[in-house]
Amino acid sequence: MAWPNMAGAQIALRWKLHGPLLTISTACASSLDAIGLAARMIESGMVDVAITGGSDNGGVRTSQLAAARYGMSPIDVEDPKMVCRPFDVNRRGVLGGDGAAVVVLESVSHARARGAQIQGLVRGYGSLSDGYHPSSPNPSGEWEVAAMRAAQAEAELTPSDIGAVVAHATGTPVGDIAEITAINEVFASTPVLATGIKGNVGHTAGAAGAMGVMTGLHSLRTGTLSPTASTTDLDLAIRFEVPLGAPAAAKIDAFQVNAFGFGGQNTSLVISRD
Repeated sequence: MAWPNMAGAQIALRWKLHGPLLTISTACASSLDAIGLAARMIESGMVDVAITGGSDNGGVRTSQLAAARYGMSPIDVEDPKMVCRPFDVNRRGVLGGDGAAVVVLESVSHARARGAQIQGLVRGYGSLSDGYHPSSPNPSGEWEVAAMRAAQAEAELTPSDIGAVVAHATGTPVGDIAEITAINEVFASTPVLATGIKGNVGHTAGAAGAMGVMTGLHSLRTGTLSPTASTTDLDLAIRFEVPLGAPAAAKIDAFQVNAFGFGGQNTSLVISRD
Protein backbone atom coordinates (compact mmCIF):
# COMPACT_ATOMS: atom_id res chain seq x y z
CA MET A 1 0.00 0.00 0.00
CA ALA A 2 3.02 2.30 0.11
CA TRP A 3 3.31 2.62 -3.67
CA PRO A 4 2.08 6.00 -4.97
CA ASN A 5 -0.20 4.39 -7.59
CA MET A 6 -2.28 2.58 -4.98
CA ALA A 7 -4.75 5.45 -4.46
CA GLY A 8 -5.79 5.21 -8.10
CA ALA A 9 -5.54 1.43 -8.00
CA GLN A 10 -8.11 1.26 -5.19
CA ILE A 11 -10.60 3.13 -7.40
CA ALA A 12 -9.94 0.71 -10.27
CA LEU A 13 -10.28 -2.30 -7.96
CA ARG A 14 -13.51 -1.02 -6.42
CA TRP A 15 -15.22 -0.32 -9.75
CA LYS A 16 -13.49 -2.96 -11.94
CA LEU A 17 -12.02 -0.35 -14.29
CA HIS A 18 -9.60 -1.36 -17.03
CA GLY A 19 -8.41 1.84 -18.73
CA PRO A 20 -5.00 3.50 -18.26
CA LEU A 21 -4.04 3.70 -14.57
CA LEU A 22 -1.55 6.54 -14.20
CA THR A 23 -0.08 8.34 -11.19
CA ILE A 24 1.36 11.81 -11.77
CA SER A 25 4.14 12.94 -9.43
CA THR A 26 4.86 16.62 -9.94
CA ALA A 27 4.91 17.68 -6.29
CA CYS A 28 2.28 20.30 -5.46
CA ALA A 29 1.19 20.50 -9.11
CA SER A 30 0.38 16.76 -9.31
CA SER A 31 -3.43 16.82 -9.29
CA LEU A 32 -3.66 19.80 -11.64
CA ASP A 33 -1.30 18.03 -14.07
CA ALA A 34 -3.43 14.89 -13.69
CA ILE A 35 -6.57 16.80 -14.69
CA GLY A 36 -4.83 18.53 -17.59
CA LEU A 37 -3.33 15.32 -18.95
CA ALA A 38 -6.61 13.41 -18.52
CA ALA A 39 -8.41 16.10 -20.53
CA ARG A 40 -5.88 15.68 -23.33
CA MET A 41 -6.33 11.90 -23.28
CA ILE A 42 -10.07 12.38 -23.72
CA GLU A 43 -9.56 14.95 -26.47
CA SER A 44 -7.25 12.54 -28.33
CA GLY A 45 -9.83 9.76 -28.16
CA MET A 46 -7.61 7.56 -25.99
CA VAL A 47 -10.28 7.32 -23.28
CA ASP A 48 -13.96 8.22 -23.03
CA VAL A 49 -14.09 8.99 -19.31
CA ALA A 50 -11.40 9.74 -16.71
CA ILE A 51 -11.62 9.73 -12.92
CA THR A 52 -8.86 12.11 -11.94
CA GLY A 53 -7.67 14.40 -9.19
CA GLY A 54 -5.41 14.00 -6.20
CA SER A 55 -4.96 12.95 -2.60
CA ASP A 56 -1.80 13.43 -0.59
CA ASN A 57 -0.76 12.41 2.89
CA GLY A 58 2.87 11.40 2.76
CA GLY A 59 3.58 14.27 0.41
CA VAL A 60 2.30 16.74 2.99
CA ARG A 61 4.77 15.44 5.56
CA THR A 62 7.55 15.50 2.99
CA SER A 63 6.73 19.07 2.00
CA GLN A 64 6.73 20.12 5.67
CA LEU A 65 10.22 18.66 6.11
CA ALA A 66 11.34 20.31 2.89
CA ALA A 67 9.84 23.62 3.99
CA ALA A 68 11.84 23.44 7.22
CA ARG A 69 14.99 22.54 5.28
CA TYR A 70 14.62 25.51 2.96
CA GLY A 71 13.56 28.05 5.58
CA MET A 72 9.87 28.21 4.67
CA SER A 73 8.43 26.67 7.81
CA PRO A 74 7.12 29.13 10.46
CA ILE A 75 8.57 27.20 13.40
CA ASP A 76 8.85 30.34 15.53
CA VAL A 77 5.15 31.32 15.30
CA GLU A 78 3.19 30.49 18.45
CA ASP A 79 -0.28 31.56 17.29
CA PRO A 80 -1.58 29.08 14.65
CA LYS A 81 -3.81 31.81 13.21
CA MET A 82 -0.67 33.66 12.14
CA VAL A 83 0.48 30.75 9.97
CA CYS A 84 -0.28 30.30 6.26
CA ARG A 85 -1.41 33.81 5.35
CA PRO A 86 -1.38 33.92 1.53
CA PHE A 87 -0.45 37.27 -0.03
CA ASP A 88 -0.24 38.90 3.42
CA VAL A 89 2.67 41.22 4.20
CA ASN A 90 3.17 39.21 7.39
CA ARG A 91 3.17 35.79 5.70
CA ARG A 92 5.58 33.43 7.42
CA GLY A 93 5.39 30.08 5.65
CA VAL A 94 3.68 26.79 4.93
CA LEU A 95 1.13 25.02 7.11
CA GLY A 96 0.49 21.43 6.05
CA GLY A 97 -2.99 20.05 5.55
CA ASP A 98 -4.58 16.80 4.37
CA GLY A 99 -7.19 16.70 1.64
CA ALA A 100 -8.40 15.21 -1.61
CA ALA A 101 -10.44 16.19 -4.64
CA VAL A 102 -11.55 14.09 -7.59
CA VAL A 103 -13.48 14.99 -10.74
CA VAL A 104 -15.03 12.93 -13.52
CA LEU A 105 -13.91 14.11 -16.96
CA GLU A 106 -15.55 13.17 -20.23
CA SER A 107 -16.18 14.62 -23.65
CA VAL A 108 -19.09 17.05 -23.94
CA SER A 109 -20.91 14.69 -26.31
CA HIS A 110 -20.49 11.76 -23.90
CA ALA A 111 -21.75 13.85 -20.96
CA ARG A 112 -24.79 15.13 -22.83
CA ALA A 113 -25.66 11.68 -24.15
CA ARG A 114 -26.00 10.35 -20.60
CA GLY A 115 -27.77 13.46 -19.30
CA ALA A 116 -24.95 14.54 -17.00
CA GLN A 117 -24.97 17.91 -15.29
CA ILE A 118 -21.82 19.58 -16.65
CA GLN A 119 -20.04 21.57 -13.93
CA GLY A 120 -17.41 23.12 -16.21
CA LEU A 121 -15.31 22.67 -19.34
CA VAL A 122 -11.54 22.16 -19.24
CA ARG A 123 -10.45 24.65 -21.87
CA GLY A 124 -6.69 25.10 -21.54
CA TYR A 125 -3.68 23.53 -19.84
CA GLY A 126 -0.12 24.78 -19.46
CA SER A 127 2.75 22.98 -17.71
CA LEU A 128 6.48 23.66 -17.81
CA SER A 129 9.65 23.74 -15.73
CA ASP A 130 11.22 26.64 -13.86
CA GLY A 131 14.66 25.02 -14.04
CA TYR A 132 15.81 27.25 -11.20
CA HIS A 133 15.95 25.73 -7.68
CA PRO A 134 14.78 22.62 -5.76
CA SER A 135 12.18 24.56 -3.77
CA SER A 136 12.18 28.26 -4.65
CA PRO A 137 10.55 29.59 -7.82
CA ASN A 138 12.38 31.99 -10.07
CA PRO A 139 11.62 35.32 -8.35
CA SER A 140 10.91 36.92 -11.73
CA GLY A 141 7.87 34.67 -12.09
CA GLU A 142 8.58 34.42 -15.83
CA TRP A 143 7.89 30.69 -16.14
CA GLU A 144 4.74 30.95 -14.07
CA VAL A 145 3.68 33.66 -16.51
CA ALA A 146 4.49 31.33 -19.40
CA ALA A 147 2.40 28.48 -17.94
CA MET A 148 -0.57 30.78 -17.33
CA ARG A 149 -0.39 32.24 -20.84
CA ALA A 150 -0.04 28.76 -22.37
CA ALA A 151 -3.27 27.68 -20.65
CA GLN A 152 -5.08 30.79 -21.87
CA ALA A 153 -3.76 30.34 -25.41
CA GLU A 154 -4.93 26.72 -25.57
CA ALA A 155 -8.31 27.84 -24.23
CA GLU A 156 -8.42 30.54 -26.92
CA LEU A 157 -9.26 33.05 -24.20
CA THR A 158 -7.68 36.37 -23.25
CA PRO A 159 -7.01 37.69 -19.74
CA SER A 160 -10.19 39.76 -19.98
CA ASP A 161 -12.18 36.52 -20.37
CA ILE A 162 -10.88 35.15 -17.05
CA GLY A 163 -13.13 36.21 -14.19
CA ALA A 164 -11.08 34.77 -11.33
CA VAL A 165 -7.79 33.12 -10.45
CA VAL A 166 -7.52 30.44 -7.80
CA ALA A 167 -3.89 31.06 -6.94
CA HIS A 168 -1.37 28.58 -5.58
CA ALA A 169 -0.78 31.15 -2.79
CA THR A 170 1.30 29.17 -0.31
CA GLY A 171 1.90 32.01 2.11
CA THR A 172 5.69 31.64 1.76
CA PRO A 173 7.68 34.80 1.09
CA VAL A 174 9.46 33.45 -2.00
CA GLY A 175 6.41 31.67 -3.41
CA ASP A 176 4.04 34.59 -3.01
CA ILE A 177 6.47 37.10 -4.50
CA ALA A 178 6.85 35.10 -7.72
CA GLU A 179 3.12 34.43 -8.09
CA ILE A 180 2.12 38.02 -7.33
CA THR A 181 4.56 39.15 -10.01
CA ALA A 182 3.15 36.58 -12.46
CA ILE A 183 -0.52 37.46 -11.91
CA ASN A 184 0.30 41.17 -12.10
CA GLU A 185 1.97 40.64 -15.48
CA VAL A 186 -0.59 38.31 -17.02
CA PHE A 187 -3.49 40.54 -15.97
CA ALA A 188 -1.71 43.87 -16.35
CA SER A 189 -4.33 45.27 -18.72
CA THR A 190 -7.45 43.89 -17.07
CA PRO A 191 -8.62 43.64 -13.44
CA VAL A 192 -9.06 40.15 -12.02
CA LEU A 193 -10.20 38.60 -8.75
CA ALA A 194 -7.83 36.15 -7.10
CA THR A 195 -8.08 33.95 -4.05
CA GLY A 196 -6.20 31.14 -2.33
CA ILE A 197 -7.61 28.34 -0.18
CA LYS A 198 -4.55 27.39 1.88
CA GLY A 199 -5.55 29.78 4.65
CA ASN A 200 -8.64 27.57 5.06
CA VAL A 201 -7.24 24.08 4.59
CA GLY A 202 -3.46 24.38 4.76
CA HIS A 203 -1.16 23.17 2.00
CA THR A 204 -2.52 19.84 0.79
CA ALA A 205 0.50 19.21 -1.47
CA GLY A 206 -0.42 16.99 -4.43
CA ALA A 207 -4.15 17.52 -3.83
CA ALA A 208 -3.93 21.32 -3.85
CA GLY A 209 -4.54 21.88 -7.55
CA ALA A 210 -7.66 19.74 -7.72
CA MET A 211 -9.01 21.43 -4.59
CA GLY A 212 -8.45 24.74 -6.37
CA VAL A 213 -10.52 23.41 -9.28
CA MET A 214 -13.34 22.62 -6.86
CA THR A 215 -13.14 26.17 -5.55
CA GLY A 216 -13.43 27.59 -9.06
CA LEU A 217 -16.35 25.31 -9.96
CA HIS A 218 -18.14 26.57 -6.85
CA SER A 219 -17.60 30.11 -8.13
CA LEU A 220 -19.14 29.25 -11.52
CA ARG A 221 -22.19 27.87 -9.75
CA THR A 222 -22.69 30.62 -7.17
CA GLY A 223 -21.32 33.75 -8.82
CA THR A 224 -19.05 34.38 -5.83
CA LEU A 225 -15.37 33.91 -5.09
CA SER A 226 -14.35 32.71 -1.63
CA PRO A 227 -12.20 35.00 0.54
CA THR A 228 -8.58 34.28 1.37
CA ALA A 229 -8.75 33.16 4.99
CA SER A 230 -6.19 34.31 7.58
CA THR A 231 -5.06 37.17 5.33
CA THR A 232 -5.63 40.70 6.61
CA ASP A 233 -2.92 43.01 5.23
CA LEU A 234 -2.30 42.51 1.53
CA ASP A 235 1.15 42.83 0.03
CA LEU A 236 1.43 46.30 -1.51
CA ALA A 237 2.84 44.78 -4.71
CA ILE A 238 -0.55 43.23 -5.54
CA ARG A 239 -2.30 44.73 -8.57
CA PHE A 240 -5.35 42.46 -8.49
CA GLU A 241 -8.34 42.17 -6.16
CA VAL A 242 -8.23 39.67 -3.30
CA PRO A 243 -11.49 39.10 -1.35
CA LEU A 244 -10.96 39.27 2.40
CA GLY A 245 -13.41 38.47 5.16
CA ALA A 246 -16.37 37.63 2.92
CA PRO A 247 -17.01 36.17 -0.54
CA ALA A 248 -16.87 38.57 -3.48
CA ALA A 249 -19.81 38.64 -5.88
CA ALA A 250 -18.67 38.49 -9.47
CA LYS A 251 -19.73 37.41 -12.94
CA ILE A 252 -17.39 34.51 -13.62
CA ASP A 253 -17.67 32.63 -16.91
CA ALA A 254 -14.13 31.24 -16.80
CA PHE A 255 -11.49 30.85 -14.12
CA GLN A 256 -7.81 29.91 -13.93
CA VAL A 257 -6.15 27.65 -11.35
CA ASN A 258 -2.42 27.73 -10.58
CA ALA A 259 -0.30 25.04 -8.96
CA PHE A 260 3.43 25.50 -8.51
CA GLY A 261 5.51 22.73 -6.96
CA PHE A 262 8.96 21.91 -5.66
CA GLY A 263 11.44 21.23 -8.43
CA GLY A 264 10.09 24.11 -10.50
CA GLN A 265 6.76 22.57 -11.51
CA ASN A 266 4.55 25.27 -13.03
CA THR A 267 1.01 24.28 -13.99
CA SER A 268 -2.08 26.29 -14.86
CA LEU A 269 -5.56 25.26 -15.98
CA VAL A 270 -8.39 27.29 -17.50
CA ILE A 271 -11.96 26.11 -16.96
CA SER A 272 -15.17 27.72 -18.20
CA ARG A 273 -18.89 27.18 -17.75
CA ASP A 274 -20.66 24.98 -20.30
